[in-house]
Amino acid sequence: MSNERVESQEETTETETDQEVSETPELVPSNQQLRDHQPDAYTSGYDPFGETRVGIGTARGKLKRLIRLNEGRHQSDGSHSAREAARDKKRITESLCSALDVTTYQQRRAISAMSQMNLDRFGQQKQIEKVGLCTISVIVDRDRRHYFLGGNDPSDIDFSGVSQQDYPDRFSQQEDFQMLCSQYGVSKRDRYSVSQLVKKELKRIGYFDQENQPIQ
Repeated sequence: MSNERVESQEETTETETDQEVSETPELVPSNQQLRDHQPDAYTSGYDPFGETRVGIGTARGKLKRLIRLNEGRHQSDGSHSAREAARDKKRITESLCSALDVTTYQQRRAISAMSQMNLDRFGQQKQIEKVGLCTISVIVDRDRRHYFLGGNDPSDIDFSGVSQQDYPDRFSQQEDFQMLCSQYGVSKRDRYSVSQLVKKELKRIGYFDQENQPIQ
């Protein structure tokens, strides 16, 4: 009788053990674990479609905008044409001054004047070389006159003892200036009309009021 009880208990224990084992959930790997063991699941910094895209596809345009900003071509930095026009005015004016007999101070003044003027107000006469030459002429003549007068007002000076030869030559009479005007197709009539426009524009923006102030 006791033997039967022992066998019965052993069978019951084995049955419970089997049930406990079978109730244990199966360890299923997560999607992340599966992905970690699949080398092809991740790109290694190369976008297979990048070469066929317009622009920089892998950065979704962010890198492209950053490059444009660093190059000064981003829309937040103003229009591209406006920036190029400003660069051209400075570059061309520097080049013209280098070919002419002007001082460093006069060159800086001419570049400053050109950078402040709106050439669209010159209409058909807004060619940079044409306006640049006339601006240089206006600036140099005013500087020579200022030096000749010693910074004084002309009404305070007695010119009775001053001969005509003592007056400074007009910059437009210099041979190298006339040669450049001929090279860029600036006639005498153009020189006069554009010079008047330059004086009018510089007066409008208050440039002459800043002549005795340091150049910014």
